[in-house]
Amino acid sequence: MIPVFETVRVEDGRVRLRERHLERLARAGAPPERVADAAAILDEAVLLTDQPFVLRIDVDDAGAVASTRPVPPTAPADLPLHVSYDPACAARLVKAADRAWAEAAEREAGGEPLLVTIDGRVGETTRAAVIALGPDGGWRVPRLEGILPSVTRAWAVERTGAAEADLALADLRAAAGAALLTAARGVVPITAIAGEPLGRSPLVDDLARAWEALP
Repeated sequence: MIPVFETVRVEDGRVRLRERHLERLARAGAPPERVADAAAILDEAVLLTDQPFVLRIDVDDAGAVASTRPVPPTAPADLPLHVSYDPACAARLVKAADRAWAEAAEREAGGEPLLVTIDGRVGETTRAAVIALGPDGGWRVPRLEGILPSVTRAWAVERTGAAEADLALADLRAAAGAALLTAARGVVPITAIAGEPLGRSPLVDDLARAWEALP
């Protein structure tokens, strides 16, 4: 199998959307015994400490290996742009352990960038999915074309009824609100793109609170 990984936040004796993360490992090609190894790591992790932390589980043919790090900042994001989104890149549909492409984009952009095509179609960031609230009150997410099927994204789509559609950079800039969706940070408001301020809807904050309240 291609080496893959899952990242979750462990907090208050829980892992939000735990079963969905295990299901995604299986869909990525992890055999049942490796998924069981990952499940055992999650079960042990919730007993470790009362302090939140991020747990990464790397899975390959040899087994499942855990590593931890502090919870990253969840402050509202001002995202730089990086023109490297390729909707035809099937490799991005799996959370592969090889993250050289993301590290290179972050070095070039000077931080976690929003990935776009040369004509301004929005994909994701190097670390998170994107959701936007249109001026009409409808939620939208970019189509799953060349971007990771994020666990938090799937939950947010179910929660909001968001439509999957082509999302242009102009649409994002005109949105009433927008957010990053990530298992480590939850729902993080996007306040600006390349320094240009975006709208900030209280509905984004409501979505963030709903994620925080997940069991």
